Order: sequence, then C-alpha cells, then structure tokens
Amino acid sequence: MKALYLPLLLLSAMLAFALWTGRFVQQRTDHWIAMLELSDHLAVEERWEDAEDQIQRTYRDWQESQTFFHTILEHEELDESENLFAAAFAACDQRDVPDFHTTLAQLYTQLRLLAETQRISIKNIL
Repeated sequence: MKALYLPLLLLSAMLAFALWTGRFVQQRTDHWIAMLELSDHLAVEERWEDAEDQIQRTYRDWQESQTFFHTILEHEELDESENLFAAAFAACDQRDVPDFHTTLAQLYTQLRLLAETQRISIKNIL
C-alpha cells in the first residue's frame, strides 16, 4: 500500500496543476478581452489616443504572462495572438474603425481559443 502513495501524490499534483493552469489562463484571457473591448469602445467614440493607450496597456499586460504561457501553450497559437496585436496596433494607427473592430474580434477569438486549449474537457482529452 505504501508503494502507491508516491504515484498517487504525483498524480494528484499533476491534476491540481492542470486545473490551476486552466483557470489561470481563463482568468488572464477574460481580463485581456475586457481590456480590448474597452479599447474598441474608445475607438468607436473616436477617442483614438485613449484607444491606443488602452491597447498598449493590454499588450504590456499580455507580455508579462508570456514566459509562463510559452511553457504551457502552443507557440503557434501565441504567435498568432502576437500577429493580431500587431494588426490591431496598425489599424489603430490608421484610425480605421471597421478594420480595428474586425482585428479585435479576431484577437478575442484567438484569446478564447488559448483558454479553451487549457480547459479540462472530453474534447481536449481525446
């Protein structure tokens, strides 16, 4: 019986880490989406400087999580998010509301995909 303690402890630790990771990624992506939605709202109001400041704050916050995210997520998915951030900056610089809105919508989708890949579900297990 004692021989099972260590494997059970390791399995429990891995499960706890997986659950925590899924929740952490979900919280971070929800936070970034809320920040980007504010930027989108500011752009619609033609407050471009504020929209640019908000998206820069969002990107800085995004960057702070990248070391950890690169250890748990697919690099291609993170690279796609980086590309969409760059496109959003470009659309903001051009002051193009439809393009900015479209790019942010794609970024929302990409961020939700990141969170979904860490969720414990049958789809992810199989």
